[in-house]
Amino acid sequence: MESPSQAPHSGSSLWKGFLLTASILSCWIQPTSAQSDSFSVVPNPPYGTVGSSVILDIQGLSQQPPSYTWYRKAVIPSNRIAFYHVANGQLTASDSRLNVSSNGSLSISNLTLSDTDDYFVQLFDPTSSEIVTAQGHLAVYGSLSKPTISSTNMAPVENKDNVSLTCQSESQEVTYLVWSINQSSPAGDRIVLSPDNRTLTIINVTREDQGPYECEIQNPVSVNRSDPFTLNIVYGPDTPVIVPTDPNYPVGANLELLCSGDSNPPAQYTWFFNGILTVSTPQLSILNVSLNHTGTYSCIASNSVTGLSSSKDINITVSETASKPTITANSTNVMENSTLVFTCNTEHEGMNILWFFNNKSLSLNEGQYLSDGDLILTVKNVTRKHAGSYQCEIWNPISSNRSDPLEVTVNYGPDDILFSPSPAGDEIRVIFQQSLTLVCQVESYPPAQYEWRVNVTVSPEFTNNTYIIQNVSWEDSGQYTCLAWNNVTELSVSKAVTVRVIEQPPEGGSGSSLSGGAIAGIVIGVIAGVALVGFLIYFLFFRPSGGASEHHDTEHKSSAPNHRQTNSDSSPNRTEEVSYASVNFNAQKPLATAQLPSHTDTVYSEIKKK
Repeated sequence: MESPSQAPHSGSSLWKGFLLTASILSCWIQPTSAQSDSFSVVPNPPYGTVGSSVILDIQGLSQQPPSYTWYRKAVIPSNRIAFYHVANGQLTASDSRLNVSSNGSLSISNLTLSDTDDYFVQLFDPTSSEIVTAQGHLAVYGSLSKPTISSTNMAPVENKDNVSLTCQSESQEVTYLVWSINQSSPAGDRIVLSPDNRTLTIINVTREDQGPYECEIQNPVSVNRSDPFTLNIVYGPDTPVIVPTDPNYPVGANLELLCSGDSNPPAQYTWFFNGILTVSTPQLSILNVSLNHTGTYSCIASNSVTGLSSSKDINITVSETASKPTITANSTNVMENSTLVFTCNTEHEGMNILWFFNNKSLSLNEGQYLSDGDLILTVKNVTRKHAGSYQCEIWNPISSNRSDPLEVTVNYGPDDILFSPSPAGDEIRVIFQQSLTLVCQVESYPPAQYEWRVNVTVSPEFTNNTYIIQNVSWEDSGQYTCLAWNNVTELSVSKAVTVRVIEQPPEGGSGSSLSGGAIAGIVIGVIAGVALVGFLIYFLFFRPSGGASEHHDTEHKSSAPNHRQTNSDSSPNRTEEVSYASVNFNAQKPLATAQLPSHTDTVYSEIKKK
């Protein structure tokens, strides 16, 4: 069986003629053709690069046509660039750089920028039995050359001028252009870009707008960036800065001041001392300064391009080194409520003065004030709290010195006396045969002298503030007086306290303050009272009547107790007053109930019969 693509041998000449005629008709005679929607021309790669190759592929064909005809710009005979006959592989091309493969794809080698164009392929579609055409576009790009940046103003003035920067490139195939400022995208209301991004305009430039600026150009096959471009913005001078900032110098020191201010171009500097021109340099130097160099130093910075100037002042003080002052007072040993006057003595003038009390800064209270430039401190109504160490300190900005301490003594007292142990109601109770230590406490300077009196009798054996009694006896009860006096203030104070000796309370009980004699007297009194009542009952009810009425007056008096010479009048056997009671009996009335005496009193009764 023969191949379908071959004609019978007997008719081979006729078949070849038919093919030749079809080829001529399809290639050289412009037929009426339809634009194909079923296949297309696609560049591979999508973009051509100068010097490289590209293939225009035919995509979407279901069957291979007998031939391919390629055109450029338009499908007209004059624009035919290649014809390929599939059967015999014959290629007819207008340029040696062109080649058509067996599948109809057109390859173009050694591309140039001029190869950018629209390309068409025309063929006979066996499916539709029509001559159809497909179109594709080839874009060829070359490597981009480095762009450059130009400026409309090479020295714009800050806050005054506008500047436009333009990105320039010799390459025409630029598809994209971007700007960067300090490696960041431009932003802000003062930045304006042209529609094609080639020009960047800055409104009212400032020193922060100096850059650097870069522009970058791109196309699909290449990227290139300009060199950094920095604007030379003219500004300043700003307010100068003077260093060092310390305004204080000692006599004999060297004064060196440096003035600087931000400015472009750099500023010119001049120095003035108290309004008089000194030097026209950024640095001012004065050796071995004296008190006469105290004053105002002014630095003026000027910019000849902007026409602006600014200034800065510094007040320099030259001072002497402070030597140690001395402190004196009208008296260092004063009485309370008197007046103290301190004077700080120094050989310097214009020094600052500080006062110290007990090594702490003195805070003036009521009655304290300073005068004569703080050199004199006056303390009125001196109290004991003002006793202590006083100092004065002189200082200036470069040095200070403090006087030696001056000790002040304040004499006072004696104040009110306090006893220990503390009396209960002006009385101190002490148990019989125990010891008693009385302490007389009083504030006084110098320390007070003491005298003790017992029942107004001086006790010469006790000359300090303590009175001691070992093994207290009944005779030690009495009034004890402490007298304190100050030999310097010539003041004295005294106070008395009553000492009462009591018996030892029974163990486990609350005890009684009555002496043994008092208790015995109470018992005897009660027994006598009961006997008298019994006798009276017998006399009234059992004795025969008619006897004369009898009147019995009974009076009991206590004997005076013995006393020690140094003690009070109280007896150790009696500590309470003797009370008397009258009892009246009437034969016609009911008997009165007898009232027992208190355990703290001795009761004596007087009995009358009516």
